[in-house]
Amino acid sequence: MNEFTPLKKKSDRLHNSLRASIQHFREGNDQLGWDNFQNSMEDLENLLEFEQYFEDSKCDIQKITTGLQSLYVCMQNKDVIGMTDVLEFTLYPLTNQRVIERDEK
Repeated sequence: MNEFTPLKKKSDRLHNSLRASIQHFREGNDQLGWDNFQNSMEDLENLLEFEQYFEDSKCDIQKITTGLQSLYVCMQNKDVIGMTDVLEFTLYPLTNQRVIERDEK
């Protein structure tokens, strides 16, 4: 179980960074929101790389990919509200579900 401790820490950081990013964007603190967003995307990339090696992974790559595509469109359009909506209503629930599944094991 110790070998999964860094994975758990990264997963928790992703979850917390997304939550903080959403909160800061909603409050108009775009710089803090952006900083947390960058951390969360780095952690998401690392976790997805790790997940690809486990067949029993319940990570829904298609939903994450769709969410990231929507996020990219919002970023191209400089639509912070749309970006925050994608984070809050798509990516955050997916990571929250992942944390719940991990904690049940």
